[in-house]
Amino acid sequence: MPIGGVRELPTLSEFTPFGLTAELMDGGNQSDDDDYHYFLFDPQVAKQQDEAPELDDASSERSDHELFLRGNRIIWSTGPKVYKRFTLPSKVIKVCWCRMGDISEALVCVLQVDRLTIHGTGGEVVSVPLPHAVASIWSLPFGLLLQRATEGSLLSNISLSSSNPYLSSRDVFRQKRDVGYSPLYNTQTHIFEQNTRIDGISMSSHLILKDPFEEPQITYVEERGKLNLMWEFDERTIWTSECVPLMASYNKGKTQHSLWVIEVNNSNLEVADPKASDLVAPGKLAKPFFRRIWQGKGSQTAASKVFLATDDDATPIVCFLLLEQKKLLSLRLQSMEFDNETVYDIKPDMSWSIPAIAAAAVTITRPKVKVGQLPHMDIIALTPENTLLLYSGKLCLCKYVLPSCLGKEQLSRRMELSGTNITCDLKIINLADAVEGRFNLVLNNGRNYRCTLRRSPSSSLTNDCITAMAEGLSCSVFNHFLGLLWGDDGSTYLVKAYSRADSEWESFCNVITKMCQRPNATSQLLSDSVSHSSWEFLTQSNYNQQYLRSNCIAGTFPGLSSKLQGSHSSNVVVADTQNTEGTFCLKFLRETLDSLHAVYETLKLNNLRKRDMGLLVVLLYDIANFLQELSYLDHYKHDFPLLLKDVKIFQNIYTSRTPPSLFRWIENCLKHGCSSASICDLPPLVCKDGSSVVNWARKIVSFYSLLCGVEQVGNKLSSGVTCEIAPGFYHIREELTVLGMIGEGFALHHLDLLPAGVSLPLRHAIDKCRESPPVNWPAAAYVLLGREDLALLHLRHQTKYAELDFKKSNLISLSTPYMLPLHTVTIPSSASDTLDMDKLEDIDNFEGPVTDGMEHIFNSSTQLRYGCDMRLNEVRRLLCSARPVAIQTPVNPTASDQDFQQTQLWHLAQRTTVLPFGRGAFTLGTICTILTEALAVPKLVLAGRLPAQQNAKVNLDPNARNIQELKTWPEFHNAVAAGLRLSPLQGKMSRTWILYNKPVEPNVTHGGLLLALGLHGHLRVLSITDIFQYYSQEHESTTVGLMIGLAASNRGTMQPSISKSLYVHLPSRHPSSFPELELPTLIQSAALISVGLLYEGSAHPQTMQFLLSEIGRRSGGDNVLEREGYAVSAGFSLGLVALGRGQDAIGSMDTLVDRLFHYIGDKELHNERLHSFSSSADEHNRSVGQIVDGNVVNIDVTAPGAIIALALMYLKTESELIVSRLSIPQTQFELQYVRPDFILLRVVARNLILWNRIQPSEEWIDLQIPEVIKNGVKGLGREMDDIYEMDAEAFVQAYVNIVVGACISIGLRFAGTRDGNAQELLYKYAVYFLNEIKPVCTSNENDLPKGLSNYVDRGTLETCLHLIVLSLCVAMAGSGHLQTFRFLKFLRNRNSTDGHSSFGTQMAVSLAIGFLFLGGGMWTFSTSNSSIAALLVTLYPRLPTGPNDNRCHLQAFRHLYVLATEARWIQTVDVDTGLPVYVPLEITIKETELYAETNFCEVTPCSLPERATLKAVRVCGPRYWPQVIKLCPEDKPWWSSGDKSHPFNSGVLYVKRKVGACSYVDDPIGSQSLLSRAMHKMSALTQPKSCASTTDSTGAIPVDHLVSTFSSDPSLIAFAQLFCGSSSSSRSELDFHEFCLQVLFECVSKDRPALLQVYLSLYATIGYIADSVVNGTCVSGDSLSLSSLKIADAYNEALSNGRLSTSSRGEIVQSAFLGSLKKRVEDLLNSWVELNSGIHDYVMSGEWPSHNPKSRIILLWYLQWYNVPSALDIKRAVGKLKNANIRSSLPLLRLVFPTTHIAAIDVINNLLLSSQVEG
Repeated sequence: MPIGGVRELPTLSEFTPFGLTAELMDGGNQSDDDDYHYFLFDPQVAKQQDEAPELDDASSERSDHELFLRGNRIIWSTGPKVYKRFTLPSKVIKVCWCRMGDISEALVCVLQVDRLTIHGTGGEVVSVPLPHAVASIWSLPFGLLLQRATEGSLLSNISLSSSNPYLSSRDVFRQKRDVGYSPLYNTQTHIFEQNTRIDGISMSSHLILKDPFEEPQITYVEERGKLNLMWEFDERTIWTSECVPLMASYNKGKTQHSLWVIEVNNSNLEVADPKASDLVAPGKLAKPFFRRIWQGKGSQTAASKVFLATDDDATPIVCFLLLEQKKLLSLRLQSMEFDNETVYDIKPDMSWSIPAIAAAAVTITRPKVKVGQLPHMDIIALTPENTLLLYSGKLCLCKYVLPSCLGKEQLSRRMELSGTNITCDLKIINLADAVEGRFNLVLNNGRNYRCTLRRSPSSSLTNDCITAMAEGLSCSVFNHFLGLLWGDDGSTYLVKAYSRADSEWESFCNVITKMCQRPNATSQLLSDSVSHSSWEFLTQSNYNQQYLRSNCIAGTFPGLSSKLQGSHSSNVVVADTQNTEGTFCLKFLRETLDSLHAVYETLKLNNLRKRDMGLLVVLLYDIANFLQELSYLDHYKHDFPLLLKDVKIFQNIYTSRTPPSLFRWIENCLKHGCSSASICDLPPLVCKDGSSVVNWARKIVSFYSLLCGVEQVGNKLSSGVTCEIAPGFYHIREELTVLGMIGEGFALHHLDLLPAGVSLPLRHAIDKCRESPPVNWPAAAYVLLGREDLALLHLRHQTKYAELDFKKSNLISLSTPYMLPLHTVTIPSSASDTLDMDKLEDIDNFEGPVTDGMEHIFNSSTQLRYGCDMRLNEVRRLLCSARPVAIQTPVNPTASDQDFQQTQLWHLAQRTTVLPFGRGAFTLGTICTILTEALAVPKLVLAGRLPAQQNAKVNLDPNARNIQELKTWPEFHNAVAAGLRLSPLQGKMSRTWILYNKPVEPNVTHGGLLLALGLHGHLRVLSITDIFQYYSQEHESTTVGLMIGLAASNRGTMQPSISKSLYVHLPSRHPSSFPELELPTLIQSAALISVGLLYEGSAHPQTMQFLLSEIGRRSGGDNVLEREGYAVSAGFSLGLVALGRGQDAIGSMDTLVDRLFHYIGDKELHNERLHSFSSSADEHNRSVGQIVDGNVVNIDVTAPGAIIALALMYLKTESELIVSRLSIPQTQFELQYVRPDFILLRVVARNLILWNRIQPSEEWIDLQIPEVIKNGVKGLGREMDDIYEMDAEAFVQAYVNIVVGACISIGLRFAGTRDGNAQELLYKYAVYFLNEIKPVCTSNENDLPKGLSNYVDRGTLETCLHLIVLSLCVAMAGSGHLQTFRFLKFLRNRNSTDGHSSFGTQMAVSLAIGFLFLGGGMWTFSTSNSSIAALLVTLYPRLPTGPNDNRCHLQAFRHLYVLATEARWIQTVDVDTGLPVYVPLEITIKETELYAETNFCEVTPCSLPERATLKAVRVCGPRYWPQVIKLCPEDKPWWSSGDKSHPFNSGVLYVKRKVGACSYVDDPIGSQSLLSRAMHKMSALTQPKSCASTTDSTGAIPVDHLVSTFSSDPSLIAFAQLFCGSSSSSRSELDFHEFCLQVLFECVSKDRPALLQVYLSLYATIGYIADSVVNGTCVSGDSLSLSSLKIADAYNEALSNGRLSTSSRGEIVQSAFLGSLKKRVEDLLNSWVELNSGIHDYVMSGEWPSHNPKSRIILLWYLQWYNVPSALDIKRAVGKLKNANIRSSLPLLRLVFPTTHIAAIDVINNLLLSSQVEG
């Protein structure tokens, strides 16, 4: 076999597995133990499938990755560093990489004795137990192949192979993750269904695992058209491919190799064994089966190596290295497409072999070429003669020898050891660990050396040309070229290991030009191919010569016989040889010309490859000159007239080959449409599938095809190219074009690579879609449009196209990789930056900074909302409980003053103890804790300070009061407030962190923290063991907090384990045999309401029956108030269980409602039915007495709970029946039998049932009051008798309770809505009650009754006032309403000074302040059923009397408002700067019973309406790009934080500011934005220099400063500084600066900064044309810029003719500007004085002006601009017209040359007329 050149192997270094080094670094000892294994693999193997391919081939030169195995440890290293470590529980048998199912990441599959462990690259681990012994595992394209061990074999004896080291690379890309030691976490165990699959699995020798969480599937083998179970245990797998479904096996008993295809489809083949078919799982019709496609006998041992490679004709081959026979057997793999499936087969005669004792697959000759899905692989083989050869298929390219340095090194080492001179004789004995172009040499001295073969040249141009030839040339021709390239010629770049790019290009050109210097046979053949006449061509053809010879032999032409014999007999062999060689050479050069011309046309579309284009055009010009391709020569001459030399052209040559031209095709597309553009103008390589080197040109062609109306079938376009189109809706061609750009990975920076004219139509398509693109596009499409705001909004709905762009880097950096600061919003780091808390409290450095739990409340959002407003600072001051309070006393106090201090401090201490209620609401969900730190709880300080005595500290007297008892429950609430700060955005809380905060001894603080965590839903992570450990502490507050927290976290789930833990604390649920427990009523009440939360909305019958009985059951204590609190808890719990279910939930339990009304005091009951129900309800417990006396119940205890239960059960049901029975007393007699506070509850219950009838008006409240009560309160204040006085008191008591009940109903109905009418109404009644308590306002605008305080005690009026205030703040939750806040401050100060304050009213004020600023203003309340129930629990109208008062209503229940909160807050963030900004929003809410569909405006940051009413949110206003978020109103809770379906990205809406506008922070009223309208007039740049000296230039605004006001784009700012920042003296410079200023204004005002490049490029083109024509200065030697200008003119023509339509914002480039450019070019070209003579010489003789480069370049421009045809075409046409003797040839010339401009045709016609006159 002929061998090409001889090369010296380039060795990198001596190779040692890095795992050994890593073990030493880990502290291990160096040992001689060889019990380790390793294999090297390509880094691409571990990449994700859906990640972007490499942009260049640089990645191939990176370090190999290594998996090192020893014992139970695996070390994954990347070059010289450890990437991951895996430690397994048992010894590792085998490791391989695999991909399974839909998992995008590669998986490390580790086989052990009893299990298969699958590690994801992200750290996930799945452990799969193995029911049978598995001998080996192998990777497949769709899963993992498991080969079972034979019965009785020991896995410990199975040899450890290198685990498929021949892993082929994938062209994918993914950024590396920072990882360290990866323990086995997140382990999921998968167990086989052994009971149903054990028989089948035991019968199958091979299993396939397709998914880590599925069972391995049994496999079949196809035999005679039927499927049998694969039970060939003797077929030992020796190789599989992870790229194609192939498996090679060896059967030792039969001494044969087999090659199998593994198919997984819904096969119609019949299963031979019916029982075996039953083994297939239901629903899994796809049966994996093996089909043998080849078998080879006669091998006593298995092939030592099997791998995939590529034959010399680009056919995949499977290579078997047979050491026994010392050969490499190659099987040609044939593939066919059938029903969208690939079928593989091998024909008997499709194999060949080469001698080899070692071999490996390497990627050398064609690194970028793909053979289907496989890379093109060469073969490096070691012959039995110890010769190392490189093959491309069976074509031997070169021989490699060991470098001389290795021999010298070995010799020196031996001499050092022995001290004598020993001859060195190094030999290669094996090849191993091949990856891409790298492999290991194993030498006979026991050393390994890593070698790398030169894969591709460093010159990008050379690499592109070789790749183009590999893709464009036929296999035989390219193999011949490879032989020349790899030959033994010292001029080729491959001789040296490293070479410069220039020398590489020279070497490549030498190989090509040598083909052009072949002897006469080629030139003779070429001249024959272009003979002078058709007759001569026929007579000299090979066919004619052969015909004549055959007839001469037969005697047909005897006269010619001797002549032919004399001329041909002696030279026939030589002539045939020369003709064959010449034909081949001619074919090679023509195919090379076509391939390299495609590269040349591609380079035209890249501004950065102009130098490469100049080098390539010289080579192409020489090839075309040799081939006498006149059209190609003329084409290249048109592009580079000054670079190329003139050549002699045969005048009689005529060729029909027209060179393809992408510029011409694009121009025709824009002018006439895609269907009219000739496909011949596209290089064939561009239209070829899978071509990589011209991929850039294919993309541009496909984009123009889509833009100009192409027809598409799948990804194939009618223009002949393919295009991957991203998924998404489109309505116009521009939208389809943008989707095509995304599908092809086209980004913004790629537009800048295109010539200005070529990029203009694509920029047009992008600009037209920018304002209102479809909503379902990938995020990458919005980035391309410059709409990063929409990209971030839709990032959660990403397809693979978006993942290509957004996993590598941040989304913002893709579009704006740089950011300059704008005038940012100043955001203080803490409250001390904006407000001195010490001054507010009159503290002069008393204790320094104190942690009060509110220091984090000041953030960018709150600062933007409140600005310089001090509301938040004031709220922080009012709710601070970590500082001593100020006590006003005289400077010199006396003994009585000290008593007064203690009294005053006691009242202030009570106020301090309620502050945590409001602080918890104020700081709700505002921080994320660090899970490595304990939660900090601020102090609760009850001490005071004396400002008059230098802030002397005063403590409460412990002898007078029990301080610890006073602080018990306040400390609980203080911890709740600290825990409520945690944001739900934090997600699932760690169980470890919760237990980390658990104290050694139980305390109230941890109990409060548990309640807060439970209200946020974080206690779901606790195990049942943790729960009972908490209960076992028997700590009251911890138990209360845990029970309510667990129920809140598991609300509505009815979880049995939680339910059991709650019922333990309810003695009435204990069985009779259960020992009696003494449980406080407080814990029982908490357990009851926890049961209601756990069973919320379930309408569980047994639970409802139990809770109903608990309302009328006496608790453990004898305190009536405790009994009432217990009954109220049972009523709330019953209402929660049947929440809003009404009659449908109760069903046949009619007596339940009757029983509830009996508890209320309703007389309309049948005693028999009630008695029977009561007996059945109490059968389960007889140890606890019921609060009845016969059939008479104590309604003072049971009525509140029963009313609450009915209200919640029938919430929003509009049940008239229930409302009629919950009547308000209508007569004086009825008033005597109903407690006034029960009337309040009845009013609330009635209105909650009749939910939709609540209206925020005085008329509606007036309708709630019966006539008898109205009449009774009309005469208040007048003189009346004593009897009437008694009646008046009853009327007033009823009146105030009805009014308060109505106000509470309004507050609940409009909770969180911030309804203006509700606010005004509730504020009016609050002021009214305040005036009734103590007149503070003398106005009598309302006609409400006066003098209530004469008939009602002040305590009742105070309670009513504060309940109304609470309702007001519920309606205005999170609004921070200033008028309401001022009112709350007044109440707080008033309660502190008048001495009539109580703990309950102070608590109400604290809660009201917290509600008004809920979550720092970022949270609000919902009006869903569960929210209303939680708010009703919080607002229950029985206020506590002291810090430890839990009798009527547990204080812990006041925190349940958290369950009613929603984060409907939305803030807008500028996507370019990352700063929060003001943006006007138009909000649309749906039509309801109260109002029609309504649009209203809000300015962000703001809160949105509830989900049930919200229809759309639109960004409006002129300063930001519009976007619309349309929603479907649903009666569901607001989206949770982090929800992927959250339409507002968890409260952040990204917006993009238009370049020509300022933000509302910088320019609130828009005055600065008006400056951009006259930017060019404000600058002094346009003034002449003489005028500038007399003008005060200090008043001029620098343009760069002005531009920086509108945009942070540094390119715009730099442009303003460089081109618009200084005055000039010359007129041309002034004109240029004026042009730059106008263009800058155009781009800034219309938000099109990217068009600056287009404007300048087109302007520069006109500039150097004018300089060349007018001044004779030849600036450029090519016409590429003029071609770009022609395409821009064609684009302008397409706009004017309506083929392309503009957006609503107008043209991207002014049509007047493009028209003026066209006019300027034509005027310049027509004004050339040598025009006629230059065209005359070109047309008549085909000569270019040689005396002057200026004339040559201008003539070129003229021919290019007017589409003048070649000189030969013109001469031939003119000759025919002369012979026709036609008087007027102008119309005929127009018909002959339809694309030529009429002006040029007129010039040609004049030449024709002048020649006729001369003739």
